[in-house]
Amino acid sequence: MTTATAGVTSRVHALGGFRAWIVWFLAANCFFYAFFQRASPSVMVDPLMAAFDVGAAVTGNLAALYLYVYAVLQLPIGLLLDRWGPRILLAGGMALICVGAITFAMAPNIWVAYVGRFLVGAGSAVSFISALTVASSWHSPNRFGLFSGLTMGYAMIGGFLAQGPLGGIIDIYGWREPILLSGIWGAGLALLIWLIVRDRPDGQRVTRTGTQSLGTSLKLAMTRRQNWVLGLYGLLLSGPFLAYGLLWGVPHIMLMHGVDRETAGFSTSLMTVGFAFGGPIGGFLSDFFRRRKLPRMNAAFFSVLIWGVRLYGIEPTLLQRQVMIFLVGLFGGSMIVCLAAARELSPPSIGGAVTGFVNGMFVGGGALLQPAVGIVLDLTWNGTVSPETGVPIYSVADYNTALIVLPVSAGLGALLSLFIRESHCKPMGETA
Repeated sequence: MTTATAGVTSRVHALGGFRAWIVWFLAANCFFYAFFQRASPSVMVDPLMAAFDVGAAVTGNLAALYLYVYAVLQLPIGLLLDRWGPRILLAGGMALICVGAITFAMAPNIWVAYVGRFLVGAGSAVSFISALTVASSWHSPNRFGLFSGLTMGYAMIGGFLAQGPLGGIIDIYGWREPILLSGIWGAGLALLIWLIVRDRPDGQRVTRTGTQSLGTSLKLAMTRRQNWVLGLYGLLLSGPFLAYGLLWGVPHIMLMHGVDRETAGFSTSLMTVGFAFGGPIGGFLSDFFRRRKLPRMNAAFFSVLIWGVRLYGIEPTLLQRQVMIFLVGLFGGSMIVCLAAARELSPPSIGGAVTGFVNGMFVGGGALLQPAVGIVLDLTWNGTVSPETGVPIYSVADYNTALIVLPVSAGLGALLSLFIRESHCKPMGETA
């Protein structure tokens, strides 16, 4: 066997093998950790208001600052992956989350808390696209839809831990100590990524597939109409999920059913559990039947139906509400195949830019709706505050008014899904 042949054999053996799964799992853990940080404010709404003496609008902006930074950075990060590769970005990103989480946990005022959440959002921004890049380099290209779903589904477990379990811990120890410890977690993850993860099975850096400049890649990604359709669809479907499931759902359920923070956190975390199943299932079925459009249409129409019934239809028991929360996540998980479709409908030379653009639009939904719900709550609030904590007390009517944006957003996403092109899981090539 020649040296060249041995090198090829080594790469073929590594592609999709045991080492490939280990590398993907470590990369996916970065998104798991980032999603934990994204979801954690959902069980801290009242404690954050009390700690920084602010209302719902400011708290919504504090939580959404992560999403603002995350969304804006998707474009340059998608492009930088073509230059630096996922190993450098993941290790650096996890280290940045470590610094941000510790800063946030020790913040003496709202402005330092903003800085901490900014750093956490900036570090988290590298996680999802980098994990998908690792998956595409270490596994067969025709399994990209499956690994998109697996990566997103695994991250949802991080969201689950940041709700019910973290809510119980915060009730006992407060919010600062758990977030401080989570910063140390980021430092350990950064070290593991640097020591174990490599960009490709042959140990080489990721190479660019095109010769155009970064600016040209960005322009090409943003001038393709289908990228806007896919991105806006993701924004409209993910916005309600990020606004309710990762922020306002906990105080809403505590108000509606008179339960403690841990129970309310567990209830809203069922949305991430549903997404954890729905993402991989949707990705697998999409790959198997070679259809990208139908799963997204189903996700949109079932989402708007459940949001409408759950918030403004029947008056559900806690168990019924929990089932509907789970179903929103289960059906909504299929929207993740947008990323696979976006890459297939664009030239491969701008794959990083396209993924970054569409993923940034996804996160933009939460960046818009999390503070929007808080603003409406403050506008409808009658001025009542808790005598013990001084935290504003919002009524059922306040929430009914503020949360109407959720089914409206999902409904617009359902309409937009009709205009998505079908790729049939086939990359279009450079000439399309």
